[in-house]
Amino acid sequence: MHTTKFLTLSLLIASLTACVSLPTNEDTLTDADLIRAAEQKESSPTEGAQQRIIGVHNGIEVVKSFQCSDLCPQNTLRVIYYDVPADATCESVGGVTKSILVPIAITVMPKEYCFPKAIADYWESYPAKS
Repeated sequence: MHTTKFLTLSLLIASLTACVSLPTNEDTLTDADLIRAAEQKESSPTEGAQQRIIGVHNGIEVVKSFQCSDLCPQNTLRVIYYDVPADATCESVGGVTKSILVPIAITVMPKEYCFPKAIADYWESYPAKS
């Protein structure tokens, strides 16, 4: 009887532990990975803004975002940046704050992003789309 309860409890703990997703080596990005991601030419989405986490760099999640205005995919901007926690600043996580122009409706507006240092200096020179 105790063996059955112990086995059930062990399986429950194991399944709960599996639900917690901690960064793995597959999620960890190097500076070279960030540069490759920034240099990659890719198709822009055909509608709306889209974003997803592409990994973790120096303990901070990295987001790839496509900002689209009223003319998708022609006026789409791709940005790769740190998702800075609310209790931190860009500089405290090792990033560089830059203001870039993002498409909004029929115009562009400046918006600040926290870029990883490896790609911050050359951000404007990376191709956004093919």
